[in-house]
Amino acid sequence: MLRGLLSQAAKLYSRTTTSQIRFTGSNVPSSFDLHPANAATPTEVYLNALKCATDTKQVLELMPALDKRKSDRQTLTLAALKGLFELHKQNRTTLQRQDVLHHPRFAELCKALKYESRGLVMNDITESLKILTYFGVRSNSEIMTVLLQLLRHQINDVTLDHVVFLDFILKKMDQSPLVEALQLALPMLLQIQISYKMDHENVQQLVDLFGFISQHRVSDRCVTNVVSALILHGSNLSGHQAADVLKVLVDFNSFEPLHLKLLENVFGALNGKIGEIGFKMMNFIMKKIVSKNLDKYPMLYNEEFFQRCAQFVVESDVGLLNALYFQKKLNKVAYIHVPLLDYISSMATNLSIVPTTSILAIVGAFSNANYRPTNWDQVKVEIAKHSSISNPAIPWIRYNLELLSMDIFNDAILKQHLEPAALEKSMARNTVVDYLQLLELTQTLQLLHPGYDGPLPDRRYLDKGTVLLFQDNDLPLQKPLEFAFGGEGSVLTQVTSSHGHVLDHVIVFGPDGQVVRQPIQNEDDDDQRVQARLGDLKREGNKIVVVLCLSRSYYALNVNRLRGRFAMYVRTIEALGVRVVPVSYQFWSNLPEHERIPYLEREVRIKLES
Repeated sequence: MLRGLLSQAAKLYSRTTTSQIRFTGSNVPSSFDLHPANAATPTEVYLNALKCATDTKQVLELMPALDKRKSDRQTLTLAALKGLFELHKQNRTTLQRQDVLHHPRFAELCKALKYESRGLVMNDITESLKILTYFGVRSNSEIMTVLLQLLRHQINDVTLDHVVFLDFILKKMDQSPLVEALQLALPMLLQIQISYKMDHENVQQLVDLFGFISQHRVSDRCVTNVVSALILHGSNLSGHQAADVLKVLVDFNSFEPLHLKLLENVFGALNGKIGEIGFKMMNFIMKKIVSKNLDKYPMLYNEEFFQRCAQFVVESDVGLLNALYFQKKLNKVAYIHVPLLDYISSMATNLSIVPTTSILAIVGAFSNANYRPTNWDQVKVEIAKHSSISNPAIPWIRYNLELLSMDIFNDAILKQHLEPAALEKSMARNTVVDYLQLLELTQTLQLLHPGYDGPLPDRRYLDKGTVLLFQDNDLPLQKPLEFAFGGEGSVLTQVTSSHGHVLDHVIVFGPDGQVVRQPIQNEDDDDQRVQARLGDLKREGNKIVVVLCLSRSYYALNVNRLRGRFAMYVRTIEALGVRVVPVSYQFWSNLPEHERIPYLEREVRIKLES
C-alpha cells in the first residue's frame, strides 16, 4: 500500500525533475561516521583539518576538488556537509545561511552528493536532508528531488527513529506531491512497525513517538501502546523528556485514565528537575498550562509544579524582566507565590526599564495577592510613578481597578479613560465584562473615593451592568440560609442598591438580634414580584448582613484569599452601611454536608456581633 502511494506521487513529481535515476540500497554503515586512520591523501588532510576548523568559511574554502575520479568523494562530501552544519549550529561562522547556500563550493558539494547518491544508506539520506533543509535548499531543487526519490525507494528501510526525524524535516519543506505522499506514508509505516519494533526500554524513543502520534491520526491501539510503555517507566524520565511529554499532554482536549496516570508520572519526574530544563523551557510550559481553562482541565494544575517553578525563578535570580514575564503567567490563573512577590519587590526601583506589559504584570500580581511586602511604601511609590499608560489597547478598566485595590489613585489616567468620547470608543466592543467592570469601577470611585471630581460613566452603561448582574440568578446558598435563619421570608435575594449593586442574599436583624421576616413573594409570577431595595430595608436599630456567594474566580487559585479587586468590591458594599459575609462557594461545597449550614450560621453571627 505504501509503495503504491509513493509510486503515484513519484509519477506526478517526475515531470518537474531533470533526470530519472535508478537507486540501489546498501547495508554498509553511514558514511558520516567514517574517519581516516592516517593523513596522507589530500582528502585525509582535509578531514583532519575539519576537526580543527573554527569557521564555516574554512570548511568551504579549504575543501579539495570534488572531481569524479576521486574514489573517496562520498566520504569527503558527507564530512564537509556535516562540518558545515555543526559549526553553523554552534555559531562558529562568519557566513549566514544564505551566504552558505549561494557559495559556489556549496553548489559543488550538492552536485557531488547527487552523483554519489546511489551509495547512500538511510542514515546518510536523512542526515543530508536535515543539513540541506537547514541551509534553505528548496524541496523542488534537483538534489532534494534525488534525496526524496531515494527515500521513496528505500521506504522499507525506514525505522521508527527515522519516522520521527523525517516527519520533522518534511514539515520544513515546501509542499509537493512527493513530500505530501511521504508525509502520509510515515504514520502508516509507524503503525505497521510499532507493535514489533518499538523499544520499550528506550525512553527517548518512546517520548519521540508520543510526540509524533499526538500530531497524526493513528489507531487507538497505537496510542495505547506508546502511552502504556511510557507509564511503565514511572517518573524515571529526564527533565527534558518529562518536559517534552508534558508539552504534548497539555494540548489534549480529553484525558483517558491512561493519560492521567502519565500526567501524574510526568509531574512527578519534572518537579525535582526544574533546574535541568532551565527558565526558558519552564516558562514556555507554564504559558501552555495557563492558556488552558483550568476549571475544565483541573488535572493540569499541579500545586507542587507551580510552587517549584516559582521558587526556581527566585533561587536562580533570573532578574526583574524574566521574573515579571513568568509572573504574568501566574496572574492569568491568580496563583500567588509570596517569595516571588518579595523578589520582584526587591527590584522595584528598576521599573523604569520594564515595558508596559511588565507594569501591568506587577500591578496584577500585587492586586491578585492582596499582599503588601515589607518595603511596600517604596514599591507603591515606584508603581504609582510608572502607572500612567496611554496605550488604548490595555484592559484599562481592570487596570484601574487593580491600581485602586492597592490604594494607588491615578487621577490623570482615570479622567483620560472616563472622558465621554474616549469611553464611548472603548465601550464600542459591547462586551459583558466591560459593562460589569465599569459598574464596579464607578461604585469604587463613588463610595471609596468621594473626592474624585472627574467624569463618570453615563447612566446607560451602569444600568446595562446591573441588568447583566440580574441574569446571574443562581443562588445556591438561599435554601441553606433560610434553613439556618427561620425559613421562607428570612432571606431576601438579589437586593439592589442605589449604586447598582445586586446583592445575593440579605438578612435583616432587629435590635433584639432576631431575624426580621420579609413578605413572601410569588417567585413564579415575575409581573407581580417587587424587587427589594437595600435603602427600603434600613430601619433604626436594624442590622443588615449581606451574604455573597462567590465563585472560584474571586479567589486566588492556591489559597482561600480574596483577590484585591474583589476585596475592594466587598468594601464598597460595606460603605453602604451593612455587614458583608463573603462565602467561597468552592470552599463551602467541599465541607462535609453536616457542617455547611452551621458554617453559614456561624459566619453570619460573627459578622453580626463584630
